[in-house]
Amino acid sequence: MPIYTRKQIDSVPERRIITGMIVSNQFLGGIGSVYKAELMSIPYAKTVARWCLQYHQTYGRAPKKHIQDIYESQARKGMPSDQQTMIGDFLQSISNRFQKEEKFNAQYRLDQAEEYFKSRSFEILKEDLESALAINNVQEAETLVSRFKHIKRAKDDGINPFTDKQVMVDAFEQEIKPLFTLPGPIGQLLNDQLQRSNFISIMAPEKRGKTWWLMELAKRAYKARCNVAFFGLGDMGRNQMQRRFGMMVAGKSWQTKHCGKILIPCLDCERNQNDTCHKKWRKNRVGLDGVEKFSDAPDGYRTCTRCIGKMFNRFKGAVWYEERGPVVPLTWRESIRASKHFASRSAGKRDFKMVCAPAKSMNVAGIRARLDIWEDTEGFIPDVVIADYMDILNSEPGSSKDDRHKINENWMSARALSLERDCLFLTATQSDRDSYNRELIGPDNFSEDKRKYAHVTGILAINQTEEEKAAGIQRLGWVFLRESDYDRRRTVKVIQCLQVGKPCIASYW
Repeated sequence: MPIYTRKQIDSVPERRIITGMIVSNQFLGGIGSVYKAELMSIPYAKTVARWCLQYHQTYGRAPKKHIQDIYESQARKGMPSDQQTMIGDFLQSISNRFQKEEKFNAQYRLDQAEEYFKSRSFEILKEDLESALAINNVQEAETLVSRFKHIKRAKDDGINPFTDKQVMVDAFEQEIKPLFTLPGPIGQLLNDQLQRSNFISIMAPEKRGKTWWLMELAKRAYKARCNVAFFGLGDMGRNQMQRRFGMMVAGKSWQTKHCGKILIPCLDCERNQNDTCHKKWRKNRVGLDGVEKFSDAPDGYRTCTRCIGKMFNRFKGAVWYEERGPVVPLTWRESIRASKHFASRSAGKRDFKMVCAPAKSMNVAGIRARLDIWEDTEGFIPDVVIADYMDILNSEPGSSKDDRHKINENWMSARALSLERDCLFLTATQSDRDSYNRELIGPDNFSEDKRKYAHVTGILAINQTEEEKAAGIQRLGWVFLRESDYDRRRTVKVIQCLQVGKPCIASYW
């Protein structure tokens, strides 16, 4: 009689499932409809899962750090030593890897868990059927087939938005806060939109700093302990991108022409400049009346922003300049030191992956495939995906021959990716020729296909006149925004100095 043994099962999916049950309220609440202990192959995984489900049934939430208390309590009751060791090592690995549980991508992990349980249920059925048929037990095979139940989460069967408690919990927990934030007025403009499943595009004419802004958002996301996947798709090569990131963390350029004495714009108050502020905490008692350039400023003049924290309604943003003396151009050694310092202080256990490819050499399907490879080989799941930029993506497989339809399908696919992976998708797009000379970019300044607006959750415009460019100022505002009030005429002024790799030094309304 043939002996059938079940093949060795990959432990990684089950470790991820148990991790979700420990650290995420949303995951633990959603896994109950598909979880079955017999589908788990790792003995200690079944044990920890049982603890989590019992805890959730009692307290209505995931155990998180209390899993250690449960483990110690069970160990004192006489848990077998080998199981005690395995569970202890597993819990320690979770503690090391998931220091920021709010970044856990619960929705995507639930989808993965469902697929894993589906696969396991079919594998077990297949093996049991082979075993029954090997001894010609047709009746047993028929019984196995008739009793087989398809694995499907409750969300796929239709939900009642007024009575399904877990659906309500999932909807609100998922939108608790942004993945990362920016400070000041620019944060007031953007932060609410920097959430999972959103699809945001920056729109501006060419050479207005779209890539700089995508890099700035990527850097801030990484600093906030997000996994970031950055796809540079044609405008710049890997070396150019690497030099820019080096500038951003080191605060100076590798180009000699930007390493001499320069003026760096900074935030000031208009009342400080025109000498109409008489508050005792003002930094100086001289103004800039009649001063037209930095060299004519009176001795002792200092910028002042103290009213931002004390009397916000009195603060009126303005730009002034600080002189930076000559510096040595940025070298690879300095870049390594600055980058290492930034990563060690900011990122913790998170990761940043950058791919640079020629224009039209990658499409959304290619991005999706690369993300799948990283997930399978390294367990890397991005919180933020950035594509620089959508207009130079290749078309999707089997797409229309019409160029406009190809563009629409690319944007549709990018939106699908943000929903499938429950990640924030950031990109950029060119505005039309008319936008070059406009003071305020509007909804009619789209290029190629207006249907872009149908797929994004927000379009952010970079506005800038030649005078503002010379002064180091940009105006950012929403052209389109879903599920939120916005006034496209209301913009935030951002102070920047790209010569030292700083696209966002400060901001004011």
